[in-house]
Amino acid sequence: MEQVFSDIGSWLEAAGGWAYVVAPLLMAAVAILPIPAEAPAMLNGALFGPFAGSAVTWSGAMLGAVASYELGRWLGRPAVERFVPRSSLSRADGVIGGAGWWGLLLARLIPLIAFTALNWGAGIMRVDRWRFLWTTAVGILPGVLLFTSSGWGLARIAEKLPWVGTSVVVLLVLYYAARARARRPASEAPDDAAEGGDPPPHGS
Repeated sequence: MEQVFSDIGSWLEAAGGWAYVVAPLLMAAVAILPIPAEAPAMLNGALFGPFAGSAVTWSGAMLGAVASYELGRWLGRPAVERFVPRSSLSRADGVIGGAGWWGLLLARLIPLIAFTALNWGAGIMRVDRWRFLWTTAVGILPGVLLFTSSGWGLARIAEKLPWVGTSVVVLLVLYYAARARARRPASEAPDDAAEGGDPPPHGS
């Protein structure tokens, strides 16, 4: 782990000012694609420190969120309308609109709701653009500060205790696996009856 941070530091020094351009673009790509954003945020903290790293993470996440929203609004909505009746979409629009700004802000603060999915979903459901922007800008701040600062702290610890960095990586892998399992649709859960298992016995 210490060698990894050393290599990253060497890359940052070689890249110079371009690192502050490339890092937000990478964060934006993560925000558009279904890739967990926590690890890149921690990497930004290790690279740039807690303050500049948080700014890089926040700006990149906002750029990706806006891009996802606009793509969902102008490309995703017409695609969905081909398969979902307009009446159903209208009802869904009404439910989301009735939730108000607080519902969207709360969704940003719930870790189990994927950042990327919420960006695309808000665009597809054509949530008010200004509401989407400000709730995203505010709602992602706690996570940005937490994970970016964690990455900075991990880099400092790894310089002294390399095994700590390895332990954190293992914990992150387990965390992502548990979160992916929690998000798995119920329809994908194993069905004992479908697998040929015997039905439970009735009480006598």
